[in-house]
Amino acid sequence: MKSAILIITLILCSLLAATSSSAAKPSIIGPSIEIIDNNIIVSLSIDDTDELESVIASGIGKEFIFTVELLRVWNFWPDEFVVSKTIEKTVQYDNLREQYIVSYDNGLTNTRVKFEQYADVENLLFSASNINLANIKELLPGRYYVRVVVESKSTEELPFIGFLMHFIPEVEMSLAKESLPYGLEVRE
Repeated sequence: MKSAILIITLILCSLLAATSSSAAKPSIIGPSIEIIDNNIIVSLSIDDTDELESVIASGIGKEFIFTVELLRVWNFWPDEFVVSKTIEKTVQYDNLREQYIVSYDNGLTNTRVKFEQYADVENLLFSASNINLANIKELLPGRYYVRVVVESKSTEELPFIGFLMHFIPEVEMSLAKESLPYGLEVRE
C-alpha cells in the first residue's frame, strides 16, 4: 500500500515537473489597431512558438482559436462588450506524406491548405491579420479598447480521455492581452 502511494506521488511530481519547462512561453504581439475607411482593423501574432513546433511536428493535431473583442470603457460601471470576431485554425502533420495540413475558418470562409515547410505554416498559423472588427459609424462616440484571447487545444482525444476528463483541461494554452483605451470619432 505504501509503495503504491509512493509510486503515484512520484508520477504526479514528474508530471508537474514536466509542465514547468524553462523554455520561453508563447506571448501575443499586438494587437495593432488601424482605422481604415471607418473600419477598425486588428492584427496580431504569437511569438516564442518553438515548443509548439515540436508538438505539431510529432503529428499531434492542434487547434488555435483567436478571439478579438471590442469593449467600451465606462467609468464606475463594468466595461460594455460591443462585438467580437473568432478565427479558428487547425494544423495536422501528415507523417506519411511529410506535409502540414492547415484549416482556417474566419466565420465567412473555410480554407484548407497544405504546406511542405514548417516556416510557411508558422506564418499562417500564428498570426491573424486584417480582422475587420467593426465600422465606427455604427458605434457611439466614447473610449474603446480591444481584447485578444488566443487558446490552443489538441484535436485528438486519447483512448482513456473519458475516464480522466475531469482531471485534464481541454484548453492547453490560453493567452490574453488588451490594447490601451482610445477615443473614437466618427469620420464622414
